[in-house]
Amino acid sequence: MRKWPLREGGRGFSGLPPSVGSIDTVSLENWLTPPFNREAFWRVRDLAPTKPIRNGSERVHRLTERPANLDDIHVPSVDADSRETLSEHLRRTNCDGLCVVRDGVVRYEWRPRGVAGAFQSAAEDPASRHLLMSVSKSLCATVLGAAVGRGDVSLDDRVVDVAPEFVDTSVADATVRHLIDMTSGTDFVEDYASYAQPDSDIQVIDYERQANFRPLAGRTPIGVLAHFRSYGLAREHGSWFDYRSPLTNIVARVLQCATGHDYASLLSRDLWEPIGAEHPADIVVDSKGFPIAEAGISCSLRDLARVGMAYVDDGSVGDTRVVPKEWVGDSFTIDRVAHDAFAAAPTNELRNDAPWAPRAYRNAWWIVESEQVMTGLGIFGQFCWVHRPSRTVIARFSTWPEASREDYRDACLRAFGAIVEVL
Repeated sequence: MRKWPLREGGRGFSGLPPSVGSIDTVSLENWLTPPFNREAFWRVRDLAPTKPIRNGSERVHRLTERPANLDDIHVPSVDADSRETLSEHLRRTNCDGLCVVRDGVVRYEWRPRGVAGAFQSAAEDPASRHLLMSVSKSLCATVLGAAVGRGDVSLDDRVVDVAPEFVDTSVADATVRHLIDMTSGTDFVEDYASYAQPDSDIQVIDYERQANFRPLAGRTPIGVLAHFRSYGLAREHGSWFDYRSPLTNIVARVLQCATGHDYASLLSRDLWEPIGAEHPADIVVDSKGFPIAEAGISCSLRDLARVGMAYVDDGSVGDTRVVPKEWVGDSFTIDRVAHDAFAAAPTNELRNDAPWAPRAYRNAWWIVESEQVMTGLGIFGQFCWVHRPSRTVIARFSTWPEASREDYRDACLRAFGAIVEVL
């Protein structure tokens, strides 16, 4: 793979292909906006400090291949009222890579073609790491499931009983379940329209500065845990579902306190090694070295599919247990608590009547159909989609032109369903 020359301080790289325009440098100032994101999401560790997530190279879970030519199957288009080929859909929705695994066998893999320069080489290299954004939360939940299985922590534990340092914060009386299900009463507004105003002082932008996702711009580097202490309590815990990314960082800190291990080490020991990951991964850390559990993981396409495989096979990949069977069942199930919390949310852009739309959020996974279909979902189009009835996992990397595109998201979910029907 080509080397990416760093700017002074290691916070930018150059060498973008002509296909994205006449651009000299991608940097922390612009990497979250197109067309810069299409390059940057492959090379996050050149923009921000990271910690390694090591794989057990001696115990890689090898995936067999039985390719099916799905390029020309027809799927619903972004316009919803028309259809287009799968390859047209993937190009149109800025797909950076798609891998379909059924019953442990790779049936289809798509990577962009005909794009000059560094983006092409990154997309074609199976070892390349792409940013997962909020699919990172689903991986955090999987590590939590392993800890629950060992008895290190319980979903019913109060946060302060495991991590006393949060005694004077908004999650003092919250449970671990409240954090991982996004039902704590913490006052934080996650507004993706804010990506159009990166110089503002609104809460989510200030948080991202502390997370090393944006330049500090003269602010004091205090890290995301200290920043979390500034958030008030807006309502009673468990009132309703409200998506707030910083809560997942608190889950990671709870895991550190419960196990005595660094979170990046836990990702390696309890997830990357058990799934038989083929390649190392990495995670962004803040100025204090704390991992950004909610959005900071970058990994290879097939390794993301291996994570989904654990949920197809009741918690195992091959002969290796990753999480307890009970954790998989809990993550897939819409019980009354999960249903009511999702239904009661005053604002929820993912709640609609479409058959492919999520119906609940449980253990940092979006449940589309109880006990049947769920997905990890990250802004700019990252997916780890799990369809239990057909034993299918679809991993997808993207760089959408906007952080949140309802038409692109719905088109992707419809396309996943069409792929399952054809296979």
